[in-house]
Amino acid sequence: MGEFGRAARRVRSAMEWAQVRALVADGVSQREIAVRMGINRRTVARLAAAEEPPRYSRAPTGSMLDPLVPVMRRLLAEWPEIKAPRMTEILRDEYGYAGSVDLVKRRLAALRPRPGRAAQRTGYRPGQVLQVDWAEMPTRPRIDGRERRVYALICALPYSGASTAHFSFEMTVESFLEGHVRAFAWLAGVPRECVYDNLRSAVARRDGSEITWNARFTQLRGHYAFHAHACTPGTPREKGGVEGAVRYHKTGFWPARRFGSLGELDDVYADWRDRVALPRRHATRGHVVAELLEHEREQLRALPPVAFDAAGRRASRVPLDGYLKHAGSFYRAPEALVHQRVELRWDRVPVSSEECRLVITEICRSAWRSG
Repeated sequence: MGEFGRAARRVRSAMEWAQVRALVADGVSQREIAVRMGINRRTVARLAAAEEPPRYSRAPTGSMLDPLVPVMRRLLAEWPEIKAPRMTEILRDEYGYAGSVDLVKRRLAALRPRPGRAAQRTGYRPGQVLQVDWAEMPTRPRIDGRERRVYALICALPYSGASTAHFSFEMTVESFLEGHVRAFAWLAGVPRECVYDNLRSAVARRDGSEITWNARFTQLRGHYAFHAHACTPGTPREKGGVEGAVRYHKTGFWPARRFGSLGELDDVYADWRDRVALPRRHATRGHVVAELLEHEREQLRALPPVAFDAAGRRASRVPLDGYLKHAGSFYRAPEALVHQRVELRWDRVPVSSEECRLVITEICRSAWRSG
């Protein structure tokens, strides 16, 4: 039966119900009513007993997500904290889903119900604070035949809700410093204060309220002229913005990503950050993150003329065989530098020993200096 036929039948049933009720009230017998109206006596009895007109209820037509529910369950089993935007991205790219993010969000809520919790709001001025923390990504991707831990230095602006990340295979001081340099370059400015959770890369020693900062981190602070604050132990609320950003990166960006090197990961992340993370509406305050970020950038302090040199340095004398050891691998220096004192420079740990050899050899050719 078509939609028009169902609608006509629905109106007819309501009219029959009203007429039957009226005739019953007149004292007409159900047999006589059936004869007058040309309907079955059982129908008359049912309509006379009903307190409301008959209702037509359409059978559920289903959702375009129904065929993809097994896929969603599998992704949820593998990535329990995955968010709706990332789930939608996967369903669109790999399974041809053409629906909205809201539809996926509602289905995720049904598949993974969660109790709500109250959020604490802290006021910040634009350009005032950048919160920084390390995070280990939830899974270890296989690169060059072996699994690798991947760490992200997350830098979050609590005023706008914007954040960026710098990835590495080790939580080294060089990666920590380079993450700041890249974050400031991306922001095109420097916040007044950076907040840390007593990271060893920043805090060398803490005795109560007395803090001794890492020497190289102190150089970075002086170069960019920002204040530093180490959180009081046991008070996570002092850096709630970056903790939220860590969760967002682990669940909104990381699940099911594929990459073959840190450089490729950087490109994939930058595309996601600019295309997905910044245009989104903030989950608790409802503003568009990119819009407040533009306002916040206007309040940042100006960058120094030259970026800070975050590379690690180590002085050494080139042995007779011409090979120097770094990070468990050996690298050959130019023959002319044998027996010379030189300075080796490096940044974050590259993907593989082969790539590391190529990168550092290139650095060596331009950065070896005779002692």
